[in-house]
Amino acid sequence: MRARSTQCGVTLIELVLAIAIGAILLSGISNLLKIGLDAGASVRNSNELAYQGSFALARITDKARVTTPKILTTPAANTSGDWFAPVMYCLNAGNQLIETTTADTACTGTLVIAGNVSAFSATLPAVIGRPVAQFSLTMSNAGSTQALSSGIRLGGGVL
Repeated sequence: MRARSTQCGVTLIELVLAIAIGAILLSGISNLLKIGLDAGASVRNSNELAYQGSFALARITDKARVTTPKILTTPAANTSGDWFAPVMYCLNAGNQLIETTTADTACTGTLVIAGNVSAFSATLPAVIGRPVAQFSLTMSNAGSTQALSSGIRLGGGVL
């Protein structure tokens, strides 16, 4: 009569196969987790840019509402010129939108109202004889970009 062998445990081959399958599954799960975290970070960056840009445009709009209407002239690049004299908004070399005075032609003021600003423009639409202005901001950070704009009438609010 033959002796029966009873197995009490797992063989080395079974153990190696189980570890290999587990590693493959964990690798896939970790990749999905990384994709989810990256997407969340991108959304947070985009939301932060939108918030900063909205704040900056709201601040400029508030200033426009209390400024006496006047005929506007084309401002220097990256500035609001003398539209809100004695206050001026400008883009400095550090990609920050600054609130300063019209005497600060080098845009070295210290009151930062938005960071990560890659472009700022103040333009006059084709409406002649009206104190109307168009402000545009483009903000960029970590692959996210937000473009915002607002039409403003001096002494009368947003268009």
